[in-house]
Formats: sequence, structure tokens, C-alpha cells
Amino acid sequence: MKNFLLIGLILFRQLTLAQDSSESKEKWEVNGYLKNMENLTFDHLNRQVTSGNLLHNRINIKWMPSSTFTAVAQIRNRLFWGEEIKVTPSFSSLLKNENEKMNLQVQWINSPSVVLHTNTERLYVDYRTEKWNARVGRQRINWGVSTTWNPNDVFNSYNFLDFDYEERAGVDAAKLQYRFNDFGNIELAYAATGDNKADIAAARFSFNKWNYDFHVVTGWVNRQASTGAAWAGSIKESGIKGELQYYFNSKYADDRLNVVLEWNHMFKKGWYANFSSLYNSGGIDTVVNNFGTINLKLSPQNLMPTKWNLIATASKEITPLLSANMSVLFTPGTNLLILLPSLRYNLATNLDVDLVGQSFFSELNSSFRAVSTRAFLRMKWSF
Repeated sequence: MKNFLLIGLILFRQLTLAQDSSESKEKWEVNGYLKNMENLTFDHLNRQVTSGNLLHNRINIKWMPSSTFTAVAQIRNRLFWGEEIKVTPSFSSLLKNENEKMNLQVQWINSPSVVLHTNTERLYVDYRTEKWNARVGRQRINWGVSTTWNPNDVFNSYNFLDFDYEERAGVDAAKLQYRFNDFGNIELAYAATGDNKADIAAARFSFNKWNYDFHVVTGWVNRQASTGAAWAGSIKESGIKGELQYYFNSKYADDRLNVVLEWNHMFKKGWYANFSSLYNSGGIDTVVNNFGTINLKLSPQNLMPTKWNLIATASKEITPLLSANMSVLFTPGTNLLILLPSLRYNLATNLDVDLVGQSFFSELNSSFRAVSTRAFLRMKWSF
């Protein structure tokens, strides 16, 4: 694995040098970013404060020898240090994407206070013609249409609280697509996961009718037969979306239904609003006395640990350089409240700074109280 990464770094260096020629500019693309993020976690229940630091780098390499063939490699490097590592059991094991079959990660440093981790996030070849598209390797198969929760993302669901992972996780898969027209296609995909018995095979049929986009998803997901559908369109000037996925009962897991309804609207003077609801038939809908029992480790079947979920978001570009966003999530029945404010300022070309907050409140022992607050300060340079 280390030899593989060394070859990748040498290749990246050669590609960077080669970009001086006009011919190479047509065939190669190299970009990425470098981010530095500091965070503070305030545990209001135990009255503790924990700090953490992350230096995050991503390198994206794309080779296009012809109009039909593309090869992609993307490497993610993260250096963690601080108290957060010391107080989190098995911190380094949490960095691995459990859906990846091939082990393309390296832990260069794994100490009680410092962790240096590298993973090859994308590694695939893509062949495309007017009607056909085939892709093999580590990739992201994105079948969802909603903003916060995506029931139809059966291959690689994501955690909306992980805002520092814009690209989101991928899977080791093969995908074949045939396009009937500009609005209709059928896709077949198979992913090998870290658990051989939990491989995923699914198909999606997409079409357009009445100026709405529809698709139907069916397949075998983590030992369960599953089927779902989604639609997206508009009513006057507002966008509306719907998405659902049902998992049939099996000897490994009970049946499960996830349904999402979403509304969004762009108002005058730059205001944007989004409202989304999620119903998870297997989620909890009663008050818990121990916040630690609420598991925010999400999966395609379990997009939230709670049954009823509502989230409202408002954002605005205050100036061309400054934008603000506020999301409020509430779970009726469980009475969990999460506040997600953020500010972004453009310091210079390709240089942004973000201030992000995550505050958790819950009803515990018949009283509604603050549980924890996380504050993040992130600077990102894109190249």
C-alpha cells in the first residue's frame, strides 16, 4: 500500500510539471485543497471542554486521453492532533469507510495524541458514449435527490453533520448506464463492501413526466430486498421533492421505511429557505434519559436514529464575500433539538474561512437542557 501511495505522489509531481504544455492541459486535470480546522467541544452535562485540530488535504487527478475515456484518482490526507483523540476510544478506527472492500488506507501515525491517515477516496475508470456509460472502481453512486437525507442513496449514505466531507464517501463498485433520451436512463450497479454478505446490487430507472423528474430504485441492500422511488419538480416558484425507500423484512433485519418530503424557495434579496421532513419507521419516538443512547452513526436503512425529523434552513449572501446559513433540526417525540449556524467569508481568491456551530439539546429526566456544543473554525485554500 505504501508503494502504491509513493507511486501516486510521484505521478502527481510529474503531472504538475507537465501542465506547462498545451497538450497536457487538454488531457490532465490536477486540483484539490488544503484545510486547517480547529474545534472546541463543550460537554454541558459533564462540564468539560475538549479541543481538536485537523489539517486536511485532498488531491484530485483526472486523465482524459480521449473524449470517451477518463481515469480518476483522488487521495485524502488528514492529520489529527489534540485532546479529542485522547478522549475518543479507538479514534483511528473511526476514520475508515466501512463500505470499502479494498483496503487503500494507511495510518502513518497512530499515537494517543496524533493520527496521520491517508485514504484513496476515488480510483476508477470511466467509458462514455452518447448512449452508454460504464464506470469501474472506487466511486460515488449518488441516486438521492433531497438535500439533507437521501433514502435512495443505498450505496453510500452520508452524515449531514459531517460538513467537512463535501465529496462524501464512495464504494468499490461497477456501474453501467444506458440513456434512452435526455431525461431517461437505466442504471445497473454492484458494490462489494467490507462485509461479503452485505454487498449491494441495485437498479434505477429514471424518466421525466409532466415536467417532473421521477426515478424508481430496486435491489438487494445489506442482506435485504429493497425498493424505492423519488420525484422532483416545482409548484410556481418553489421546488418540491419526495423520496422513499422500503426494506423488506429478512432474517437479518426487520422491515424499514424511510420517507423524505422537501420544499425550497429562493426569495427576493437573496434569501433561500429549505424545509425537509424525514420519517424513519424504525427510529425511536420517545424521550430518552441518556443522550449517549442516541446513535448518530447513520446507514442507508437508518438515516436518523429518531422516527420523526424536521429540519428548516435559511441562508443569505449578505455581501459578495460574506454568506450566512442557519439550520434548525427537531425530532418530535424524542424532543431532540440541533442548531447548526455557519458563516463563510472569502478572504481572497480560492481562500475561504468558515465558522460553524453545532449545538445539541434534549429532554433528559423531564427537563429540556443543553447537552453539548461544538464550534469549528476552518480555513480552506483551493488549488
